Amino acid sequence: MDHLSFQNRIQVYGHHLSKSERKIAAYIVEHPEQARLASSRELAMSTGTSNSTLTRFCQKLGYRNFIEFQTLLSAESAPRKVPGQVLQKIADYYNRVLSSASELVNPEDLDTFVSRIHQANKIVIFGLGSSGLTASEFNMRLVQMGFTSSAMTDTFLMRVQSSLFSPKDLVIAVSNSGETPEVVSACRIAKSVGAQIGLLTQRNQTELTQIADSVLYAGDIHQTGDRLFINSQMPLMFLIDAVSYRLLENDTCRENRDHALQILFHRES
Repeated sequence: MDHLSFQNRIQVYGHHLSKSERKIAAYIVEHPEQARLASSRELAMSTGTSNSTLTRFCQKLGYRNFIEFQTLLSAESAPRKVPGQVLQKIADYYNRVLSSASELVNPEDLDTFVSRIHQANKIVIFGLGSSGLTASEFNMRLVQMGFTSSAMTDTFLMRVQSSLFSPKDLVIAVSNSGETPEVVSACRIAKSVGAQIGLLTQRNQTELTQIADSVLYAGDIHQTGDRLFINSQMPLMFLIDAVSYRLLENDTCRENRDHALQILFHRES
C-alpha cells in the first residue's frame, strides 16, 4: 500500500502508533502546511516529541524516511479550491471520498472476496442501523444474481442464524467500525461452527478484522473535515458496487439478474 495518501495510511496503520506518534499525526492533520515545510527537528519540537519518534512514526506509516514522507505529503496537498455552493461541495466530497476508497481496495482481495461468494452454498449479510440498509441492498443484488442469500438486521435473528451455519456458508458483516458488539458476537458464533466470514469495514485491527477470512476496506468520510457531511455508507456502497461489477462479469450471474429484472418489470407493467 505504498500508494496510499497520508489520511489513508493513518486509517490503515494508525492502530500501531504510540501515544507520542498519535500526537504527531494529529498535528499534521491540523497543520498540513507547517508539516510540509518544517524540518524534522522543527516538527519534533512542534509536537513535543523527538527526531527518533518522528522517524518511527514515518516508518510505521510505510514511508522509508522523513524525506519521503514530506515529499509525498506535499504532492498530495496541492491547494484545493473549496466550492461555495452546497451541491458543488457535496460533489467535491464524493470525488474525494471515492478517490480515497479506491486506494484502499487491493484487487487481489477483491478477487478473493468475489470467489468466496461464488463458492458459498448460502450467504447471510449482517448489518445494523445504516449498515443494515447497506446489507439489505447488497442482499437484493445477490438474490437477483441467483445466489441463496439473505440479510439479517435484527440482533436476535443474527445470533439464532449464526449457530445454524455450515463450513460451506458465508457470512458477510457490514460494519464501519468493525466493533459493533452484536455483529461481532454473531460472527464469532458463525466462525465457531466453521462458516467463512467476509467483512466490509473502514477500520483495521478490530475485533471483526481478527475474525474475518476476507476483508475489504472502505474510505472514511471524516477525511472531508465537514461534520455536516453524514453519508457514512457511501464508501461501503463503493465496495458493493465493485463486488457487484466483478460478479456480473460471470455470464450466469448476469443472465440471472437480467431474467429477474424482466420478470419484475413485466409484473409491474
